Amino acid sequence: MAKRGAQAVLQEEINNNEDWTKIMENPGMYVIDVYSEWCGPCIAMTTYLRKIKMELGNEYLNFAIAKSDNINVLKRFRQKSEPYWMFFFDGKLVNVIIGADAPRLIRLIIEELEQYIKYKNGEIHKEFIPISKVTDEEQKKLTEIENYRKQKTKKEKKLRDKRMMKVRERALKQFSYNIQMQTCVMFFPHTVQYIMVEKPLEEGAEELDEPPEPVMIEKRVCEVANSCASKYEELIVIEAKELKLTEDKLSEMFFTEREFLESFPQELIDDLLSKNVYSVMLSRPTVKHDTATEEATDDENKPVSIDLMGEIELKLSTIIYGDNGSLLNPSPNSLADIHSVINENGQKIPSVYTPRNPLSKASALTILFRKFCKNQGYIAPLPPAPQYLIIFDINKSNTVLPIIEDLEETVVYYGFFRSADPENPKLLCKDPEMLTKYGMDKIGKEAKLVLSVLMDDKDKSLLRFVDVGPIYVSPDEEVGIDDAIKFFPYNFDEMDGEIKLWLDQQEIQSEGAGEEYDFGEGEEGIIEEYSSQDQ
Repeated sequence: MAKRGAQAVLQEEINNNEDWTKIMENPGMYVIDVYSEWCGPCIAMTTYLRKIKMELGNEYLNFAIAKSDNINVLKRFRQKSEPYWMFFFDGKLVNVIIGADAPRLIRLIIEELEQYIKYKNGEIHKEFIPISKVTDEEQKKLTEIENYRKQKTKKEKKLRDKRMMKVRERALKQFSYNIQMQTCVMFFPHTVQYIMVEKPLEEGAEELDEPPEPVMIEKRVCEVANSCASKYEELIVIEAKELKLTEDKLSEMFFTEREFLESFPQELIDDLLSKNVYSVMLSRPTVKHDTATEEATDDENKPVSIDLMGEIELKLSTIIYGDNGSLLNPSPNSLADIHSVINENGQKIPSVYTPRNPLSKASALTILFRKFCKNQGYIAPLPPAPQYLIIFDINKSNTVLPIIEDLEETVVYYGFFRSADPENPKLLCKDPEMLTKYGMDKIGKEAKLVLSVLMDDKDKSLLRFVDVGPIYVSPDEEVGIDDAIKFFPYNFDEMDGEIKLWLDQQEIQSEGAGEEYDFGEGEEGIIEEYSSQDQ
């Protein structure tokens, strides 16, 4: 066993299995600080250990430190950041405590030493702990860690969902133009039953002298679906399927109808996550247009405004919920009302759901009929990648812009802003040439160049920008995502900026001034001549 220089007398070092075996063979009470190599032993406690050793002066009391990385019996203590203190009586484990609580540790050392002396004198019987057993204190710590991880995961998920909200809404709005003819109905798990029926004979089997033994197969039965189908009128069922939902899919499906989802009792949520839901997709009959009319109309292929959409959703939701009904309050005697059930607690549980507007329909279809939506052009939005937001004073643009051009694949967005205020970002423009046209005197000294940069290997891209001297850099890549959203929102690609709007106004004014006078023959040349002279 190695010694630790100045602290060798106080704490013996245990670095491997052989060292551990030798210590366990020694008589006396050992208090061992178990640690992982990456964080080292609890140096802060050595002063207290030395003090208690001097005060007690007991030859039975011994201290050691054990590096768990190379000791088999200490495998469960590896990768721990807190010190684990193990108490041994003649090589037998009697206690384990966790943490750097000096008063508690000293108090326990005194108490256990008194117990050890009584044990050696035969005054008490001591219950030993198998070294492989997870003690109550360890279990408590594991539970705390697990609860912390769950809370952290929940918090991170909530943050991710918040980031994705506008991005997902935009993607669904765009996709809703592609599915104006379709909608869907979902039937909750408690409406679906499965019965065993005899499999129909294959073609030609009737002609056999001895027909084959009957084969029983499982058949799905949904009386609520049958009841609704009789009311669909001209709507055509184009696909029916079963699907098991996850918590994320359930949340995405009711993305725009959160109040309805939150009204579900826990038993219904459990049902939805453990059993299949049955869904049907319906379509309006395809209307054939006159080819000649289509060729003559330039605007025929332009997307319909989302405010004019929703006819099929309105029709089907009226069928399901009644004329004046809603998800939470279907009209009396409507299909949704008739087929709802009451649970043991007197809560009304819905049996059927259909979306009521283009956005909620797009959300439902992308979950329930993902393959169909993919074929119709739906591309699920991706969460924002880890990135950093970097802000420069406007006077460093000439130095930063060449780096942006060089690192084009790493730079997500960049733009020129009126100021660096994240709560009120005002975009000037995205094109540096517009700055020149606008004039630096109008821009002002407070203007900034703001960019978001993807996290890459060893942050090489980030370091190139940092060398230029920014006034702000996100402290880490997660904070950077939220920083970037403030300056570069989900619709940043559609934003023009203050300068572009100003230039457009100037162009309109110029065109207006040119139209105020009806030039006579030959007068245009005179005006052009004067204009060229002025220049």
